[in-house]
Amino acid sequence: MLKLLAENERIASFSPALHERLRQAYENSTAKVSLLLPCSVQSVSFQPETDNRSNFPSDRAFHIFKKQRDVFYELLREWEDNHEKTGWDFERVLGNKIRAMMAHLSATCNHSHFARLFQKQLIQMCKGPVGGGASWGDTPDQDVLNMLGSDNLSRLKRLQERFVVPQSIRGPCPPPSFPGCQQFFRDFILSAGSYQFNQHLMDSLCLKILELNGLTLVEHEHNDGEADMDEQDEKKRFTVVLLSLRLLAKFLGFLVFLPYRTVEQPTRDLQDSAVALRNQTLPVLDVLKLLRQSIRDQRSVLTIPWIVEYLSLMDHIAPFLDYYRKVFCLLLQVYRLMVLSEDKEMSFLNKLLILAVLGWLFQVPSVPEELFFTTDVRQEGLMMDTVTPAQALDSVPLVDQQLLYTCCPYLGELRKLLASFVAGSGAKNGGFIRKITPTAAESLVPKASVTQRKLQVELEQAFFHNQPPSLRRTVEFVAERVGSNCVKHIKATLVAELVQRAEVMLQDKVKEKDANHDKLLEEVCAHLYEEGSQALIKGREFCKKKGPEAVRVLLPEETSAAVLSSAEDIAVELATEKACGWLSANIAALIKREVKATFNRMLRVPGLPLPGEDALELRRDCPPGCQHRAPFPSQIINEIKDVLCIAVGPRDEAEVIDCVWLESLLGRLSQTLRCRKFLCPTSEQQLAKCTVELASLLVSDHVPLSLEVKSPEKVFERLRVKNSPTYGLLKVLLSVWKEDFGTPVPVQLMFSKKNIGYLAEAKQREWDLFLFMLHGLVEHELMRTSEIESCLHRLKELPWPSDFLKELEILSRVFISEHHKEELRTNPCELTRQSLDRRCCSEKTTALEEQTPKL
Repeated sequence: MLKLLAENERIASFSPALHERLRQAYENSTAKVSLLLPCSVQSVSFQPETDNRSNFPSDRAFHIFKKQRDVFYELLREWEDNHEKTGWDFERVLGNKIRAMMAHLSATCNHSHFARLFQKQLIQMCKGPVGGGASWGDTPDQDVLNMLGSDNLSRLKRLQERFVVPQSIRGPCPPPSFPGCQQFFRDFILSAGSYQFNQHLMDSLCLKILELNGLTLVEHEHNDGEADMDEQDEKKRFTVVLLSLRLLAKFLGFLVFLPYRTVEQPTRDLQDSAVALRNQTLPVLDVLKLLRQSIRDQRSVLTIPWIVEYLSLMDHIAPFLDYYRKVFCLLLQVYRLMVLSEDKEMSFLNKLLILAVLGWLFQVPSVPEELFFTTDVRQEGLMMDTVTPAQALDSVPLVDQQLLYTCCPYLGELRKLLASFVAGSGAKNGGFIRKITPTAAESLVPKASVTQRKLQVELEQAFFHNQPPSLRRTVEFVAERVGSNCVKHIKATLVAELVQRAEVMLQDKVKEKDANHDKLLEEVCAHLYEEGSQALIKGREFCKKKGPEAVRVLLPEETSAAVLSSAEDIAVELATEKACGWLSANIAALIKREVKATFNRMLRVPGLPLPGEDALELRRDCPPGCQHRAPFPSQIINEIKDVLCIAVGPRDEAEVIDCVWLESLLGRLSQTLRCRKFLCPTSEQQLAKCTVELASLLVSDHVPLSLEVKSPEKVFERLRVKNSPTYGLLKVLLSVWKEDFGTPVPVQLMFSKKNIGYLAEAKQREWDLFLFMLHGLVEHELMRTSEIESCLHRLKELPWPSDFLKELEILSRVFISEHHKEELRTNPCELTRQSLDRRCCSEKTTALEEQTPKL
């Protein structure tokens, strides 16, 4: 305190003599002050929206609340200073003071205001990994660890624990507990013994839980596995919300079941009477509804962990209540489904977290084993809706290993035991011993000293403590968005420029014979890594320019110049730290990823060989004299998809496709496939799949064709085979597949269950068209006869309607009997029709002929 007063310039201006006396007192003081010591309790800042005079019924109530607020923090600091001393007892020392404070609150009905303060202080102190730790300054050598640097602090702590810290978890399934700072808040509730305060606190906890549980935590889709800064921010935000929810739910469960908690388990008669009585009451929080909703919306990874914390504090009677039996039944279904199924969509660590917390809950002493073996509880279906990426969380990899060990510390202890066992038995039993190797890595970002960084954080906290909460939220929002935009700006400018230079460097070397593409890529990337350090310089400049602009726009115009300047500096500092920290760790990987993508595109250019593949088979040059004026592949894909949408989707009766236009589309498709300049393997494969889908719809007569032209006779001359234009379109498709595609066309997809289902759904099945297509596939050497026979055989094993199976069986026999007669130049359609008629007559299938007049 003397040091802070001696450095205060306002005191020097007010009274130089007083300032001099303070300075001398500080210099003569024998007390030692270390800035490395952890800070004391950080109180919740004043909230103008809820704590000002207008929110209280009278001046007396307002002043009593302010006084009780001071008393609360006095109690908290007294507990902080003395709770580890031998013989110190919470109830004996603080019990009467707490009850006196509760009496004053009852006199002025200030319980709701104090409950809000209690909840916010609880979150501020206890949302850390183990409830804020056992105490401040747990380890005697904390100063030494801090001096070694913040980067490796967590590693050093873990290394220290492996040697000196005893096992802190009581077994693989420890009972619920209140570690660290949580102990103060639990004992405060017990000593207060106030029903009014407990009720207001439960209301406040329920409201906050519902608010946090409904937050949107994911703002974009995660299509690739590349780590991006936005995804890291989402993980941090998810971690904060999840830990806060678990903390609030634990205390809510503690309060809800506190009146019913007993040391010994009640007798059977007492249990039956208590169940019958308590079944008539409604729960404080409808966790069953929230659980069902989370499963439906695929947000189980957020909701189930805090519901587990809530249920773990139940008394011995609660699990037998009808309401909570349904909750446990649903949780058991989720557990069994996750254990037995191999769901690839849910992230592995997300699934592991849910399984770990549920497995722990089922072993809590208050949860009876027989609850999971009863059959009288109705089984519910686990319904899941198709929700937007902003709603679904289970498929997003939000849980990391650190969060898993934070929520399930017993897993961390189990890991230590296994590591010790392996290390102890490795030399004897052929195991392995993990060697701890010291490593050093130089960061691109200059690191401030621990003392300077800690002092800076304390100054920022003090600044925000005296300002409205909206100022902190604005500054943090600006820092987050400016930092994110900075990274995107670097990607679009510096990284794009480096990629262009890499493309020039690779252009000539890639054409050389016997070129080692992997080595060439590494050499170019290594040359660009050195210039990647400019990203940090440009990033600082971007944040320094954009940060103040955003702060000035978002803050009120009446904000004082001093506050505005401090807010701008803090926003710039946070944004720079955020952006440069990410760039320092990921700029090399980002450059390599973009250069590699460009390199792969260069290899796909016609005339350049693909590594390890025959260029003549997969890549063909344009025909001689090609003007490269063919339609773009994307245009043809979109037009074919439009046809497919009309064929499969709901449509008006008047919505038809002009047959001539469709023939023209297939002609333009042929031009696009022959001109290879703008064609890449992905677009060519997409075209192949779309045309196979189109052929399946044509064969099943799902494409509504029209012939509204001036000269229909000419159209029929060009397209007609057996008085139907569909035959002509199928012949064009077969020719395009055979002559124009450079990659194999997946014609086997025509025999898929979905495409054959088009035939099964048709009112008048066009078997002639299907047989025509089968013979066309063989004639154009797109499929062998044996392959078609195998596909038809597999189709007959699927669950089709009986009449369709009979027709499919006849079709298969006809095709098998006729495929040997290739020397006959008869029209395949006529040949199959005659054979099919003879087969039908010989087998006397009169009823089948009535159902299918085509046959």
